[in-house]
Amino acid sequence: METATVNSVLEQPWWLDAVAPGQWEEAVVQNEEGRITARLPYCIRNKRIFMPPYTQCLGVWFADQGSSPYYRCNEEKEQIGALLDQLSNKAKHISIRLYPSNQYVLPYYWRGFRLIPHFTYRINDLSDCSRIYADFHKTTKKNIKSAKNKVTIREDPDPARLFSLLDKTFEAQGRSNPMDKETLRRIIEACDKHRAGKLLIAEDAEGNAHSGAFLAYDENVCYYLFAGSDPKFRSSGAQSLVLWQAIQFASGRSRVFDFEGSMIESIEVFFRRFGCESTLYYEVKKQSLFADLLDMAKPRLKRLLHYK
Repeated sequence: METATVNSVLEQPWWLDAVAPGQWEEAVVQNEEGRITARLPYCIRNKRIFMPPYTQCLGVWFADQGSSPYYRCNEEKEQIGALLDQLSNKAKHISIRLYPSNQYVLPYYWRGFRLIPHFTYRINDLSDCSRIYADFHKTTKKNIKSAKNKVTIREDPDPARLFSLLDKTFEAQGRSNPMDKETLRRIIEACDKHRAGKLLIAEDAEGNAHSGAFLAYDENVCYYLFAGSDPKFRSSGAQSLVLWQAIQFASGRSRVFDFEGSMIESIEVFFRRFGCESTLYYEVKKQSLFADLLDMAKPRLKRLLHYK
């Protein structure tokens, strides 16, 4: 099932069926004619509303009211309040990362929510690939040129090789792969069924997979959803070439390319070299005082443990 009341593919019912089967619902606001004017999908378990895996954010989707900024904020405030009333009746703990266009977040603050900023990176205009390439850092251009002499980008219907690259990526970081492959498989199958996904693999003449990525997309946004590389071939530049191929693919299908962001400094630098823009979005959270204190302690504990 698909709906038009979405900001991106990550809010579609079939996507939520893949990432959180049997655990998602939606809150909606309707006008007097019965037309939906606001929609918020969410996942709920044990009276806790949480973000599903591999899902950067969930809107509030608002119908275009055509109002002036003043009246639009009034309308959004009223709609957000109506949505939160529905959620508060079902859950004591609420955590939702909002779509980047949801910048009017004061209504959540006034309802006692904490506002937590997050960042992703985006190319916001995919209409001119030559201009996009011109904005790349010289190191990125060099890696792409080098990789073209070493690997070929292929579409791969079988996710097994990408899963192997993901394992090798985390192994190089001294970590076991925390990604649930059954969920990843459901995502890939659902996106393939709805013509909303693309799996790319960079391989050399001997058939070695250097790097790979899976994209999820619709007409609004293409997400660089998950990617992996073999550290043995790190110097080939294949990851840069895969990303460039992904951007070119997205330019014919979406308006925006989203790199998904990262809190790891080296990855953040790698993304910025593609000329993308830092994009702010908010997590809104309401929970017990003890849970708030635990959240505040986690970053310090991670730094002490040198956990990335």
